[in-house]
Amino acid sequence: MQNSELQEVIIQDTDRIRWKVTGKESGPVVVVFAGIHGNETAGVHATDAVATQLLESGEKLNGSLYVITGNMRALELGVRFVDTDLNRLWETGFDRSHYSPSGNANHSVEYKESLEIKNSVEWVLNKHRDKASDFIFIDLHTTSSESCAFILINDRLDNRRLARKFPVPQILGFEENIRGTLLSYINNIGHMSIGFEAGAHTNVDSITRSQAFLWLSMHWIGVLPLKPEEVKEHEKEMNVHPSVPDSYYEVTYHKMVDDPEKFNMREGYHNFDWVEKGEFLAYEGGKRIEAPVSGRIFMPLYQKIGNDGFLIINEVAPLWLKLSALMRTSFFHKILRWLPGVSKDSPNAYLVDLRVARFLVKDIFHLLGYRVIKKDENTLICYKR
Repeated sequence: MQNSELQEVIIQDTDRIRWKVTGKESGPVVVVFAGIHGNETAGVHATDAVATQLLESGEKLNGSLYVITGNMRALELGVRFVDTDLNRLWETGFDRSHYSPSGNANHSVEYKESLEIKNSVEWVLNKHRDKASDFIFIDLHTTSSESCAFILINDRLDNRRLARKFPVPQILGFEENIRGTLLSYINNIGHMSIGFEAGAHTNVDSITRSQAFLWLSMHWIGVLPLKPEEVKEHEKEMNVHPSVPDSYYEVTYHKMVDDPEKFNMREGYHNFDWVEKGEFLAYEGGKRIEAPVSGRIFMPLYQKIGNDGFLIINEVAPLWLKLSALMRTSFFHKILRWLPGVSKDSPNAYLVDLRVARFLVKDIFHLLGYRVIKKDENTLICYKR
């Protein structure tokens, strides 16, 4: 490799920042999280392979690439987590700028891991804050069931624009159902974030898809432009499933599980399989669980860890997407506080009294780019994404 002021490639096996590939300082900075769950190693293998190839080729980047290792202790043990899920710790109460819980959880392995990850993120931001054109964060994951590749994003317009570059399904607003994710925290401190789910934990294709996603991400972000034939090849490696349109989807139902030991998903369901309303999907405590709505099943739980039994998703109408893009730059934000049952909670949040505002509340706030969370039986809290 040739020495150059425009590029430096360093591997740090024992540090939280696993890889650092620095190029032109005025370009974008891409930060990749790998191994946030210790039983999801495809992202770790993929980032190692991509960084090694960059090292061997001596490519000069228009920007920088960092890889931050996730749950290092869980990766050593080969388990999802040690004490608590590292990808559920990143917000407390309703202050979206905070992360990690208080009390006894502060002594957990994952709390300490989250501190180190946060410090690494802040180090990267501080190092490049004055010169980088943008910061984009990527989180690599796999699933417990067989699946085609897909993307998870908080429903921000900049996240949408990047996600649409990839020929895979995109799930919007996932953070309203799965709270405390690392990428939600990244969005809440003002930066773009995108999650990539490559397939099943044990499927070797998940590594190939993760590598393809990383190369395409660097291309579309502008860090490392690829040739047209290289783009096509990496898109082919993502192995798009012909029966699953690469559309936007939203969660229409979320089955929460109190005790995963008592939850048994019926065998054979894969991500994006179609299910009909009333279809028998699982047992919980000996009782049958049926689909309350029709749609595509999403992330069915086949491991005795976690509290998310399954979700049901449906495609988002293209007209809604166009309308929401227009509404988010409109004057309607200024009149929200004057609507019945709506009050200002903070500069970027509103409280909605459901005893007064009863119709289309979530739809209206979603159109305007707000995240909608149920605070209590009669109150929603809506945050500007």
